[in-house]
Amino acid sequence: MAVYSIITQRVESTTSKAPRWHLDYPCNGQSIDGGELISEGLLFQGWLLNGEASPTSLVIVNGDEVKKIPLNRARPDVISKVLNQAPENHDLLSCGFSERIKLKHSEFTLGIVENGTFTEIISGSVEGKFQILEGKGGWLFLDNDTNKSIEQYTGKLKLSRAAQAEWKEYLELLNTFSFSAQIPVCLLVAPSKEMVYEEYYPYNFSKKAPIEKLKELVPETLNFILPIEELRNLDDRSFRVCDTHWTLHGARFAAQLVTSKLMSRNIDELNVFEGDVYQNREVSGDLGSKLFPPQRHEEDRLTNFNYRHCVVFDNNVDNFGRIIVMYHKHAVFKETLLIFGSSSSYTMFHYLCRLYSSVVFVHSAGNIDHKIIEVVKPNYICAQTNARFVVKAPKYNDSVNNYIAQKKENGSLGGAFIAEKLPDECVSYVDYFKQILVL
Repeated sequence: MAVYSIITQRVESTTSKAPRWHLDYPCNGQSIDGGELISEGLLFQGWLLNGEASPTSLVIVNGDEVKKIPLNRARPDVISKVLNQAPENHDLLSCGFSERIKLKHSEFTLGIVENGTFTEIISGSVEGKFQILEGKGGWLFLDNDTNKSIEQYTGKLKLSRAAQAEWKEYLELLNTFSFSAQIPVCLLVAPSKEMVYEEYYPYNFSKKAPIEKLKELVPETLNFILPIEELRNLDDRSFRVCDTHWTLHGARFAAQLVTSKLMSRNIDELNVFEGDVYQNREVSGDLGSKLFPPQRHEEDRLTNFNYRHCVVFDNNVDNFGRIIVMYHKHAVFKETLLIFGSSSSYTMFHYLCRLYSSVVFVHSAGNIDHKIIEVVKPNYICAQTNARFVVKAPKYNDSVNNYIAQKKENGSLGGAFIAEKLPDECVSYVDYFKQILVL
């Protein structure tokens, strides 16, 4: 669940007769877990002193709802320290409040009602830890992310000369390796959703964007896949409204496109998913979950197949360094695909598992580990990264061992999953993957 920040700002009174008050909780900048915020509400705790004869109420305004917060908590500390009086049997002893409020909107106002007049004392809001850009039609996009997505898209952030040189070397080495090793290789760059659905994005695309410069560096003989137009023209929506990633339909097409390039087959020959059944459901996603309340949208869920049933090994390493081995004996091709991929690869597994009998995934965002190639002996290799990552070139010579060693040092290694009976085709490299977990 997302973590939110509570932002509060005191509104100074314009009159000297305003009651004295203090808000203990929430504190400005306080963090709160989204699950707690939704299920239990936000705690408002403090005190309000009103020595006037006229009745005073404390209320919270959230959207079109106004809720009264009762003053029913004894606060002897306030009476003794603020009023310098004995708290016992004091008329204002029950000046405290402590109430959890389930907010329905991100902004709220705490105020005092006296003689029918509302006076604002606190303005507040619930904000995600990361900024989200709200586009047209409810579409959400990344904002202020570490990859500077907006600056890339608008051309303010360009591909540096150093990055261009590194990309050029990576692409040429990848291309040369494919020919020398006689292994078909492709580079799949998952486009950012704003590239595909630009009509919902509030900024204009620049031809100086890093992705445009990258396209100029690609050797003609390398299988380079950047399916912007194809995903835009797909019959089904190819990107999720409240998430950075493509939909299952986009993932399916990407899987078919990768296989089409690697095997030099017409994509129509790979349309083996016509019988798939989808169910529509509301989900929030990695962007919608960062807003409060979480923003949701209907997306399709595949109901007749799940790649997790094909997993025979998963080291359960978080992010970089994760290795998953999948095996499906009824796949179309009795061959092995090795993927050096990123987060966009995961939804592709639902389809790749049914095309290749063995699929080995290494979470490295296109970084190549030649030891793994040597051990797996794949028939095909797909390097996959995301368009927003291209400001930094992948590494042609990398080692997954380093990622795993770092996770081990941080104490963040989970328990690996290993199937009770491994397919003969996978035994040798699963043994290797087990070894590097304990090195």
